[in-house]
Amino acid sequence: MLNNDNNKRSKILHSQLPLVAIVVVAVCVYLAHKFQSSALKDTSVVNGIGNSCNFVNETCEFLIDDKLAIASFSTMPKPEESVTVKLLIPEGKNIESAWIEGVNMYMGKIPVLLDSDGKGKWSGWFMLGSCSEPVMKWQLRLNIEGMDSPSYLYFVTQQ
Repeated sequence: MLNNDNNKRSKILHSQLPLVAIVVVAVCVYLAHKFQSSALKDTSVVNGIGNSCNFVNETCEFLIDDKLAIASFSTMPKPEESVTVKLLIPEGKNIESAWIEGVNMYMGKIPVLLDSDGKGKWSGWFMLGSCSEPVMKWQLRLNIEGMDSPSYLYFVTQQ
């Protein structure tokens, strides 16, 4: 009699196995999609550091030494396209050097060639490298004269 009950349970479990497998696969696909799409919606912080750019008319606001700075881009940054950037930084600050680095994938140092227009206005250009990642996180690093640590502006590109 015990063997008969086990056979019934075994048959019930085997008949439900395909349904359980479908549910498990569906949950995994849903979680993977949610994880990938969260990278596009995460605008608050990149790598635990602030100054993440939410493009509004190709313009971003960020902080340098707790003071407002503004970056204006000629177009939304895209790989393999020349992008002009204009920076308005707090008066009395000078940019020693600037470059862009990939955050979620090593892409080397991409120079940002800047010239000062005076009174905290800087303009220059850069070109991002091509990447296999569908969503790429970047950091614009600004080395400011007289500051111990650089200032960063984070932004995201997608294919």
